[in-house]
Amino acid sequence: MSSVIHRLFGIRLPADTAAAARDDSDKRLSFEQIRHRLHAVVADCADQRTQRLVYKIDIARNAKDFWLLRSDLHQCISQAHSQAEAALRINSLLHAFEGWLPQAQLTRI
Repeated sequence: MSSVIHRLFGIRLPADTAAAARDDSDKRLSFEQIRHRLHAVVADCADQRTQRLVYKIDIARNAKDFWLLRSDLHQCISQAHSQAEAALRINSLLHAFEGWLPQAQLTRI
């Protein structure tokens, strides 16, 4: 990446900055890993609403689509368990969205 920036803009990143940028991209979960985690949080919920939610998870095209499903996730989990459990599970997904969405959007329930 450092060489690309050098070719495009004629500047070189310090070695530690280039390494940090590479480390951040390595830590970011893949889109499919996020999809898998969303499936996992509703795996023990079994009603028609959950089936529709699983379909929405399957057709989501980007991380923003996943993020917008939080309300549906909350409803399914709180009906099957409790609101506290729903908040716990949804908040556990926050780190999965790091690098995909602006940090200001990653708020806890």
